[in-house]
Amino acid sequence: MRKKVLSVLLGTAMCMSLLSGCGNGGGNQTAQSDDLAGAAEDTAVSESEEESREGQDETASGEKTTLEFWNVFTGSDGDILRQIVDNYNKTNTDNIEIQMDIMPNDQLQQKLPAAIATGTAPDLVLFGVENIAPYVSNDSLEDISDFWETTGADKDNILENVLELSHVDGKLYGAPMQYNVSYLYWNKDLFSAAGLDPEKAPATLDELAEYAEKLTDPSKNQFGLALPTNATYMQFLWANGGDADDPETNTNLLDSEENIKTLEWLQDLTVNKKVSPENITGAEADTMLQAGQIAMYMSGPWQINGLREQGINFGIAPCVAGSAGAFSPAGGCSYVIPKGTEESQKLAAYKFMQYWLTDDILKEWSQKNGFPVWSKTLMEDPEIQNDEVLSSISEATEIGRSYNLGYSLASQIDNDVMIPMFEKVMTGAASPEDALKEASAGMDKILAQ
Repeated sequence: MRKKVLSVLLGTAMCMSLLSGCGNGGGNQTAQSDDLAGAAEDTAVSESEEESREGQDETASGEKTTLEFWNVFTGSDGDILRQIVDNYNKTNTDNIEIQMDIMPNDQLQQKLPAAIATGTAPDLVLFGVENIAPYVSNDSLEDISDFWETTGADKDNILENVLELSHVDGKLYGAPMQYNVSYLYWNKDLFSAAGLDPEKAPATLDELAEYAEKLTDPSKNQFGLALPTNATYMQFLWANGGDADDPETNTNLLDSEENIKTLEWLQDLTVNKKVSPENITGAEADTMLQAGQIAMYMSGPWQINGLREQGINFGIAPCVAGSAGAFSPAGGCSYVIPKGTEESQKLAAYKFMQYWLTDDILKEWSQKNGFPVWSKTLMEDPEIQNDEVLSSISEATEIGRSYNLGYSLASQIDNDVMIPMFEKVMTGAASPEDALKEASAGMDKILAQ
């Protein structure tokens, strides 16, 4: 059991700025733990938690091993995850019981750093892969590079680009849970009403702009394309041959003609043609999409179940291409083990990770939750290949591209540079040239740290 830290440590300060991202919404947020005393209060061990940890102590005498498991799956995906965990608790032969605690991502990011610092962290955490590098830089996660040898799980059956997302500096810090890129959703009924082919999504930036204008009808509160302002649109920059930075060389790549061209195109869409609701958030865009008020929207696979439940006649396709091709930021979630976890608890967590990586569980998750498969054997499964939605998003995963994943400055770049730049362009607060100039200067300051 982890050592309880004395109250004298409450004077210690700790600050981390981390990206959220796992499942719902897909928006970027920051969370900080500036006051350890306040955060420690949130993570203080309650009586029920004490009972849980007492149950962990029983492991030494061959009794049940109880794992405390935190994750951020607050939507319908959390219900599916809970079903899988409950079934594991009932069927595993290792006498392991997982106690799952679901919370919003910002709450987890506020609680977890202080919990690790005070020795009260859970045994297992599930969060977005973009969080791994910042936690590793603070020495807050266990190196689990021995996972494959210890469990016998077949890492060669997992796509290499998926495995890479859980590595930092060549070491494994997470077991893959799911993988995704952004997809282009379109409302087939709105396409038909606008005289567009309901079975054909736009394939290029020019087509996207053309379709969005035709599909916008302010009198019906209907918009052709939802573009939340609290997001980073790397897919657009990449499509025209632009970029933000090179994490390998700490190089600023923002100030380019390619990026100016893209930002001018984006400002024309949002400010002049008004194809997107003004100052819309990701959560608001999700709601409007499911209400049939948004004709096109780029988002992750977590939209699928909600659209089905609302009876929306939708299609799903890869992000559109520009002069340099089509790309989409890759993302996903991994199971990680907080630093300081007891060896017995770590090995029990390995058992559940191994269980998750079986084709039966990966297939169940994909079929119920609409996420693409990334097990090589499962990709050959006839049921997966014959599923229209799963086959479509599997095609889209081929254009996945890493955006600062594994880079310790990723969160700061996104929140201090990229999101403000896109917001100023999309709201008309600055010209593309001025917004890019300001963002480039901000990028220089961050990279110089």
